Amino acid sequence: MKRIGVVFPGDPNRRETWSGIPFGLIGGLEEAGAEPVAVAIEPPALVHAGCTNAIAATYLRPRRDMGAAARRARTAARASAGVAALTTLAAPAALRRAGRLDGIVQIGTGYTLRSPAPVVTFEDMTIRQTETHPYPGWDLLTRRSFESRVERQRRAYQHAVGCCLTSPWAARSVERDYGIAASKVHVVGIGANHAAPAVERSWAQPRFLFVGLDWARKNGPGLLRAFDRLREQLPSARLDVVGGHPPLDAPGVSGHGVLRLNVDEERSRLERLYARATCFAMPSHSEASAIAYVEAGAAGLPSIGTSMGGSGYLIGEGGLIVDPADEEALLDAMLRLAEPARAARMGAAARERSRLFTWGAVASRLVRVLEGEPLEATEPARAVTAGGSP
Repeated sequence: MKRIGVVFPGDPNRRETWSGIPFGLIGGLEEAGAEPVAVAIEPPALVHAGCTNAIAATYLRPRRDMGAAARRARTAARASAGVAALTTLAAPAALRRAGRLDGIVQIGTGYTLRSPAPVVTFEDMTIRQTETHPYPGWDLLTRRSFESRVERQRRAYQHAVGCCLTSPWAARSVERDYGIAASKVHVVGIGANHAAPAVERSWAQPRFLFVGLDWARKNGPGLLRAFDRLREQLPSARLDVVGGHPPLDAPGVSGHGVLRLNVDEERSRLERLYARATCFAMPSHSEASAIAYVEAGAAGLPSIGTSMGGSGYLIGEGGLIVDPADEEALLDAMLRLAEPARAARMGAAARERSRLFTWGAVASRLVRVLEGEPLEATEPARAVTAGGSP
């Protein structure tokens, strides 16, 4: 049995680490017949905290909401070249503690590894892509720090035997922006952390479901405006909202707050919402590869997703993608997926598509890249935009 290191700057064994991706990958490697070894690249806590706080202080900008400003500054600090260098310094000791490894999956490229074992990188977007698809905090980095991070990422790609991305959108950036040969770049997808049981559902009444913590970035306000207009034509439509939403008081809208998967009663409530829904809707302003679309598909739901990022690859013909700034397109997508026959048809396609995106399937692809074997073709049918034919 091959010992495969799962390396991340945090504890890969914790479900909460980076949206559960390292934890899911560990389970997937076990399914694929490998022995996963969690490798936490973590500097000493006091050193890491001191470095992060010192750098964050340089990015702190006076604002009315100083709490938000401090959180943004800390996000920038964690993305900075200084923290990346500190994490890299911690890597050799962590790898020694892991013992012999036959291969390594390096999750993220904010640090550099040097190991005799072959390494594949795994991530959902490149640093260059944050220039056009911004994430909070990255825009605060100085140009020098930003370019230093880009060069560290390039070195990680050059050192790896394979660069594995969750979508073709991210893969194109590795080739175009970093000069990495296409033969070394692979699309492996992403896995679902939770799959609500697929059920026989009624499609007669349109019922949309939004699940997301970052209300603003995931375009919750835009979805509410489109839904309000949808109700003018379809008064029976309903919208359930789960996550970090503000207080909601609109006809047909129900807010459920954050529902935690590790709490049985809350997970059951979430599964009931999936079972009642006829469409998952999350038209984010930016979304590299949202696991939520895969989880919706596994539950048999079509999705309305965003064209901003690589999530169209996950949705394929199991939904519609829209420009999040185009509320007419969003309304059109909601109207189309309010049609029972269309929603049922695209829900079935989403269910079938989701079979490609389990952690076992992703891990198998990563192992094959480590071993130099070709991957099967997993390019989906094109993502369907609102206004397209299906």
